[in-house]
Amino acid sequence: MDTRTIPIAEPGSFPKISLTASEGSNEPVKFEFTRSFRIGRDPECQVRLTDVAVSKVHLEVYFEKDRWWARDLGSTNGTFRGGKKITKVQLGSRTKLILGRTGPLLTFDVEGASGDGDKTLMKPLFSPTAFVDKYLKDPDEKDGAGEQTRLIRQKFFVQEKVRSRKYIRVIVAVGVLALVASAYAVYSHLQVQKHEILAQEAFYDMKALDIAYASLKKQLSTVTGDTTVHAEVSTYLEKRRKLMATYEKLIGELGIYSEGMDDKQKTIYHVARVFGECEIGMPGDFIEEVENYIDLWKKSPRLRQAISRAQESGYPARIAEAMIQEDLPPQFFYLALQESEFDSAVVGPETRFGIAKGMWQFMPATAVQYGLKTGPLIRVARPDPRDERQDVSKSTRAAAKYISDMYNTEAQASGLLVIAGYNWGHNVVKSLIREMPENPRDRNFWKFLTQHRDKIPKQTYDYVFYIFSAAVIGENPKLWGFNMEKPFPETPRPN
Repeated sequence: MDTRTIPIAEPGSFPKISLTASEGSNEPVKFEFTRSFRIGRDPECQVRLTDVAVSKVHLEVYFEKDRWWARDLGSTNGTFRGGKKITKVQLGSRTKLILGRTGPLLTFDVEGASGDGDKTLMKPLFSPTAFVDKYLKDPDEKDGAGEQTRLIRQKFFVQEKVRSRKYIRVIVAVGVLALVASAYAVYSHLQVQKHEILAQEAFYDMKALDIAYASLKKQLSTVTGDTTVHAEVSTYLEKRRKLMATYEKLIGELGIYSEGMDDKQKTIYHVARVFGECEIGMPGDFIEEVENYIDLWKKSPRLRQAISRAQESGYPARIAEAMIQEDLPPQFFYLALQESEFDSAVVGPETRFGIAKGMWQFMPATAVQYGLKTGPLIRVARPDPRDERQDVSKSTRAAAKYISDMYNTEAQASGLLVIAGYNWGHNVVKSLIREMPENPRDRNFWKFLTQHRDKIPKQTYDYVFYIFSAAVIGENPKLWGFNMEKPFPETPRPN
């Protein structure tokens, strides 16, 4: 993010600029400045807004070349004017900007300015009053003026009448154009909001279908030849296909994956959808936070070494297959990376729940629940080749089933909620998750992060972001400066 500071002059050295910020259902708040200022969620910003569409340091307003300007500081969700994304704009009278596509509305007014920022006209430094007093008076006024002066006044008076009629027509035309432009800006904004609402509805309807389908698959595993169940499967697949087509169309119209978007941002959006999170509802600082964790991966050889170990042992394909069989994205591969760095002999510390062992770090009770046999060294913090938690194939299949159960119940088809639960402890997460409505629209990682950020332990927060950022790197390692091959040559599209 570009955080260069514009030189700030002494207060009072610039024409005054006022800002009215309208944020959600809150009352509009008005600010006045005579020097440069910044807008964002960070407490250091002079105008602090809490909307999720606002980045930490979103916008800078500064005075340069006798004009006030607003500049987007590389924000995640962008800054919009009249439905179009801008990076820099001149401010004038009643200039309106929106942070994000549906975020806070900012209305700027510059002292002594006219126009909506296209031309900011300051008051003239002087006026030729003597000329006006002498030549531009009413030609019938008797003030002892000479013949030449009266002729000039007469000619000006006639021309002024003609010009006045023209000006009236121009003013009316400009007024109509301004009205049309304003109406179009409002219309564009409403259309964007409508598309975003429809897209989210389609996305979360797909997630609800996924949960229903998971239940349906369990029925299929216990019955054979039931034509009713098989007909329901066909209906599900058709509904999901239509919802996906609708969602893709709306995402395209919103420009989420447009050619103008940075490839790194596109990758982060893509991986979010892979893990079952809607691109549109992404918190304003999420991309920035992911990039912070990618920088942390760059400072350690751990990622490269772990991926190399997995590739040498053929783990990516085996883990991907197990996940796909449970209708899960293969990117849950990176969960094992964070748990064990793909070392099947890893043994965890002793806890009141027992000792975790193996690549997926199963606790004894969970291992038994998912069909794994524990070994004779169950209470000893040492590797045990007779413990099936250390059998890569068996433990991976068990992990896929465990993740699938979480994904289709408490997590409501949110992959990142699953990851948080896997680390934090299933029962601990349950208590917080159950405070949220039981549907994918209101129970997802974006909502969880917003509502419980202050309650999430740093260990769990780091755990989620390390896994997510590793998955982002894995999509295109060279894009992020990693000299290694992709674990999955052909990454399946989000579904």
